Amino acid sequence: MVTTKNRRALQITLGVLSAIPALSGGAGVLVGHRALPGPDRSVVEPSLDSEYRVTSAFFLAAAPVIWASIPKVEQAAAPLRVLAAAGFVGGIGRLLSWRTTGRPHPAFIAATVLELVGMPALVLWQEQVRRATA
Repeated sequence: MVTTKNRRALQITLGVLSAIPALSGGAGVLVGHRALPGPDRSVVEPSLDSEYRVTSAFFLAAAPVIWASIPKVEQAAAPLRVLAAAGFVGGIGRLLSWRTTGRPHPAFIAATVLELVGMPALVLWQEQVRRATA
């Protein structure tokens, strides 16, 4: 029973978290840098807007991978670990940005915590579920 509850809790968590790349990635593709929180997003260099939209497409693409992993989450170690590793590396990139350009908007501070703490926690949780259902 605990295994079933833990598995279900992981599935729900992944479903909720998948909204982040689905919504922010979709918004980034559609409206570019204007999707970002914070002041004065009216002017940006065209190459930066282009790069932001392409990066957003990769973020958007993560959502269906997560959705496909949810039904058999105990068997989805490989795709979830790849996405978690990418998120973790992204968190390191955010730290580098913070150090070189200054403190980001609070939404991006929260994203950094999710990427650097939440992604490893999700990998460990999925592994726990995998072992318990094996």
